[in-house]
Amino acid sequence: MSSNGHTFLFALPEVTEPVGGVNVLLQIVDVLRGAGHDAAPLYASPGYGYGFWPSNGAAFYDPALSSLGNPFERRVNRLKRKITGLAGRFGRGGNRLRRPAPGDVIVAPEFCLTEIARIYPDNAIVLAAQGQHGLALARRWDETGTAFGKVVAAFATSRACAAALRYVHDGSSERITLPVAQPGLDYAEAKKRQIAFMPRKQPEEAEFVVGALRALPELEGWEIVAIDGMTPERVAEVLRASLVFLSFSQGEGFGLPPAEAMKAGCIVVGYAGVGGEEYFSEDTGIKVPDSDFPALIEATRATVAEYDRDPSRLNALRRKASKFIGQTYSRDAFEQSVLRAWKGIEARLGDQVASKTTEAIA
Repeated sequence: MSSNGHTFLFALPEVTEPVGGVNVLLQIVDVLRGAGHDAAPLYASPGYGYGFWPSNGAAFYDPALSSLGNPFERRVNRLKRKITGLAGRFGRGGNRLRRPAPGDVIVAPEFCLTEIARIYPDNAIVLAAQGQHGLALARRWDETGTAFGKVVAAFATSRACAAALRYVHDGSSERITLPVAQPGLDYAEAKKRQIAFMPRKQPEEAEFVVGALRALPELEGWEIVAIDGMTPERVAEVLRASLVFLSFSQGEGFGLPPAEAMKAGCIVVGYAGVGGEEYFSEDTGIKVPDSDFPALIEATRATVAEYDRDPSRLNALRRKASKFIGQTYSRDAFEQSVLRAWKGIEARLGDQVASKTTEAIA
């Protein structure tokens, strides 16, 4: 239980594929629990378990959250969970029923804010800003300003999200430093002639780029591997083995995959995707303008040719990038930032209670 007695329920959609924002929110829950705060994820159904990150402790469910997402998506997700057995892969299963009391605090991802505010009109909301596009959608959907009016405190997980948050949230906000410190993502000096990429965000563009690269004579003998549907352990294994990582980031709040690739010692070539601007520079990778896929093809061609000719500059680049990511986005930096953020959030919740008490007396 937190020192001020607040219970924090993280209302999360029941997704059936890896979502970086959900991974981070579950890690925040674990940090808070370890520090004595009363925090837990809240889902829509009793049997759901997010199968892509090992979260510790109990989870709850409230059927009222079944409205998160459209009906077709909910039917597809239920079918996927039944077929693949994702539910409870890492957890114990059997979420307990929990209908939030008026004093409970709901932590809402920005893209779910308006619906969560509708479901829980009597609860204070902490807004988790993890994507600029989600904030823009939330503002558009909140025609009357009711949802943002329920936001008592907010936190952002990147510089880009913090900048966007200032335009939708009147109060001050906290900043949490994302961790790029997953097990297995240690720097690897020895690499294969292998290029890795993640096609989930821009599959058509990725298919075009990879097809063009495979036809280049400079890439003869290079293997190109799609990181798709893999466990976190397998992802780390592929990144450790790959010399080059292609970044297809677009409109990211932060963009974890390129940062993870840098941490593992890959030469990252591609797009910063807005959010990645805080770590992706000429000192840490080979950056090309976002969505300029011909430039990405040419930059990859040039990178491979240079490495085959003289790898010294690129080896120094990837060592520097890995060190920077490891120091800046460490597990310790993440945990300390979560606790600092929650100290500020608790203070604002306390101010809200004091304000309501004063109004009642008056």
